[in-house]
Amino acid sequence: MVLEGGGLRGAFTSGVMEYLLERDLNFDRVVGVSAGACVGASYLSKQKGRNRKVNVEYPSDKRFMGLRHLLTTGSYFNMEFVFNELPSRLVPFDEPAFYRNSAQFDVIATSLTTGKSVVFSKSEIAEIGLNKALVASSSIPLLSRAVKIREDLYFDGGVSDSIPVNYALSQHERAVVVLTRPRGYRKGKSPNKLLLKIAFRKHPEFQKALIRRNDEYNETLDLCDRMEQEGRLFIIAPSPEFSIGRTERNYKKRMNLYMHGTHVIHKEFESLQRFLTQVTGII
Repeated sequence: MVLEGGGLRGAFTSGVMEYLLERDLNFDRVVGVSAGACVGASYLSKQKGRNRKVNVEYPSDKRFMGLRHLLTTGSYFNMEFVFNELPSRLVPFDEPAFYRNSAQFDVIATSLTTGKSVVFSKSEIAEIGLNKALVASSSIPLLSRAVKIREDLYFDGGVSDSIPVNYALSQHERAVVVLTRPRGYRKGKSPNKLLLKIAFRKHPEFQKALIRRNDEYNETLDLCDRMEQEGRLFIIAPSPEFSIGRTERNYKKRMNLYMHGTHVIHKEFESLQRFLTQVTGII
């Protein structure tokens, strides 16, 4: 299972994964980027309703995100609140259950030094800390600070590998992919190219990755289309009319996208079962 990021567009992924939890459908491996990794963690801990609270309800809380947090902490999303207070106190995360789950879990981040994607496996995450890996994968350039893990600094995995299907297909014959953009979407060039060049002038490889991010993303979407036609991918994606921004403040829009996710996977569930049965025989 590959889970794309996209900030609060993860409300769609949350709806999809909540339905899969209700149906007790499990995967051998979950690969997540940014918000996708966060949703995937609660899926593996099997905490029904948690993703809805974190990704649909709590973003309305003024402590969750905003310009004030960017100016005072260096991150638009309040990382201390989202990755510490929420999982430890307000919407507790069941970390023992997460590690008891036998499924592999891979978090994708981007190295500030090389501009390349880095995979943090479940065993590595146990050493460095789940929250630190999730914060690194979710730290959007210009809107967040880089996260230090061991001897390197990391940003959002979406910079280098927004939809890690190549990695997933290197580990498994076929995979299920949850996108947060509608079918047919293609990313345009960044309007902030000059700002990116100035902000990351000391990190040329990372700068290159940022500037060509749209090309990498679009090439991956083309690959997804080809792999779907060849029967190697099963793709779940939202409809255009439910599109929201990654910092969407409107609760109703987030909830509509969440409910849309449950509707889409409900409608496609029998097809998904056939795909998984043919491929792995796990059902």
